[in-house]
Amino acid sequence: MSGHTFSLENHTILVTGASSGIGRAAAIVCAKMGASLVLTGRNKERLDETLAMLENSGHSAIAADLTNAEELEKLVDACPNLNGLVCAAGIAELAPFKMLSQNHIDRVMNINFLAPIQLTQLLLKNRKILPSASLVYVTAVAEHVCPLGSSIYSASKSALTAVVKTLALELARNGIRVNSLSPGYVKTEMLEKLPSVEQYFSLVPLKEIEAGDIANGIVYLLSPASRWVTRSTLVIDGGLTIPLR
Repeated sequence: MSGHTFSLENHTILVTGASSGIGRAAAIVCAKMGASLVLTGRNKERLDETLAMLENSGHSAIAADLTNAEELEKLVDACPNLNGLVCAAGIAELAPFKMLSQNHIDRVMNINFLAPIQLTQLLLKNRKILPSASLVYVTAVAEHVCPLGSSIYSASKSALTAVVKTLALELARNGIRVNSLSPGYVKTEMLEKLPSVEQYFSLVPLKEIEAGDIANGIVYLLSPASRWVTRSTLVIDGGLTIPLR
């Protein structure tokens, strides 16, 4: 894959949420494209499962809860210098607005918004992100269409996108690119836990999206193929937002 415009050879990439879903798929495809991966997630056993799926050598796994300040600092301290960051950790918890609890608000915002922002801050502060690196944040089409019961979930993803756009401007002088990727309904364990999940998939003109399809988009944003792309959102939703809008 050396010399290929989508190659990630000689790239070291940190992937959060790598124990399942989009994070796991991203790690697998990045390894195929030649990257060295640092995997993180809360479940050590599932992280090790992902690690065993990766092609080539030189990968590592560090279990950490990114909402825990002490564990976050240990993760950053253990990280090598990075050419790429994929923030794929997140939760999808829905609740009608009138039934929102403080616990629900705090949990969704802490995991989906504060954790990736605080991780990025620490990585930058500790000079772990190299010039010309690419940072990719997985959001959701909910930020655009805001379906029923998703007020806080949609808000968490919208807030993350807003930070991405500002951060891209601030880091451009260092050649660091910052983008978000906005998936539609993807076949993952997280989505399949939601009630009436088949109704969600029925809304997608191109039908079910696999986690690997999202991972391919992540590789594009990490690779030299997107070297002029920053401050952008790549939407991969199978045409979902066209009828919803």
